[in-house]
Amino acid sequence: MIAAVTAGALLAWGAGAATAGVGEIGEIALGPSTIVYVFGMAPGPDGNLWFVDLGCTGKGPCAIVRLTPRGRIAGFSKGLDPGSVPFAIAVGQDGNLWFTDEGHTPAIGRITPQGHITEFSRGLHRGSLPFEIAAGARGDLWFTDQGRTPAIGRITPAGRITEFSAGLRARSVPFGIAAARNGNLWFTDRGCSGGGSCAIGSVTPGGRISEFTGGLRSGSEPLGIAAGAGGEGWFADASGAVGRITSGGTITELSGGLNPGSSPVGIGAGPDGDMWFTDEGGTPAIGRVSPQGQITEFTAGLQEGSEPAFIVPAADGTMWFSDEGTAAALGRVGTGVRSASEAPPAVIGAHRAGARVSCRPARWARWAGHKPSMRLFSFDGYRWLRDGKPIAGQRGRSHLMTSADMGHRLACRATATYPLPLLVTAESTSRAVTVRP
Repeated sequence: MIAAVTAGALLAWGAGAATAGVGEIGEIALGPSTIVYVFGMAPGPDGNLWFVDLGCTGKGPCAIVRLTPRGRIAGFSKGLDPGSVPFAIAVGQDGNLWFTDEGHTPAIGRITPQGHITEFSRGLHRGSLPFEIAAGARGDLWFTDQGRTPAIGRITPAGRITEFSAGLRARSVPFGIAAARNGNLWFTDRGCSGGGSCAIGSVTPGGRISEFTGGLRSGSEPLGIAAGAGGEGWFADASGAVGRITSGGTITELSGGLNPGSSPVGIGAGPDGDMWFTDEGGTPAIGRVSPQGQITEFTAGLQEGSEPAFIVPAADGTMWFSDEGTAAALGRVGTGVRSASEAPPAVIGAHRAGARVSCRPARWARWAGHKPSMRLFSFDGYRWLRDGKPIAGQRGRSHLMTSADMGHRLACRATATYPLPLLVTAESTSRAVTVRP
């Protein structure tokens, strides 16, 4: 079972806290690492944090887990194939979360915010081993496949899978993947671990693959990758560097500023315009690299035996990361940026049946020069709530109150998503008003 997370502990550093200072780290242990393994995570479109529990590789069950801002935790396994081993998870533009499954029946899975799981296998190569997954710029999900026939795969929101192998180097081992602003995706190739050569790759929406090696360090081990604001790719190199690749394929690696024995693992775009990465080297740390290549690492606040891994931006203005160390944990590090929601929306108009009310827009923070869009994803926009539950079909800016609303609490919710390279969704809900006769 997953260890309980107390609301008080979570709120001490969660979305309800004041703006966290740059490099300020907080962690919450989820349970012994022999039971809970936090390999992949993603802030969901529902305002919760979702992660993958690989407990079945230890003593517990495997599950997809939802953690609310108030510390309520729920695991979902119904719908997983027998022998399922979910690994990485990402938010899709359809409002669901998608994950890879390395189990006995390899699959790509989909879980709704309500916890309903569906898995898809048709279209995967024989001997497939799906690994990391990311939302593409055009609505599909893309994943790396380290199986018998290495590939970069694509799955549509309807569950149709296509895999692409042409263009991959001999003995390729695709690892991390991330969408770029031009519609392509970046990926890392750890072929050097399989007797081949390591590379940074690019794949077009049509599946055309190119790989680049010039500029990689001798002994390079590229792992996580993320898109930068200018369309370039940034990657974590476990051999002791953070790398950058331009849209033209020019690679530069940086190591100045890293702790001795550094081993970067994951990387993500921050709301401050910098890239943030995890480092599980001799001195575990969370690091930041500026667009100009200046690196700073932070260690205070990490638990003893820490092994930080995945890292992603979240709506509270921080970077959230998973920790696979002695005690599996979730953590966050401050970027110095405010929460996405600066002021909530408000219900404007007479609060009585027969009247039409409107939702005064929320005010959103500008992150790295961008404000979020109310139309980027299918779930962005307005939603009206009655006693905290969505009212079917009421997705407009205004709402005509009826007798069904009388005596109930009515509120409006605004949802918006920051564009690439962030792809962070933020929610803000108005104060509820009571509808009079």
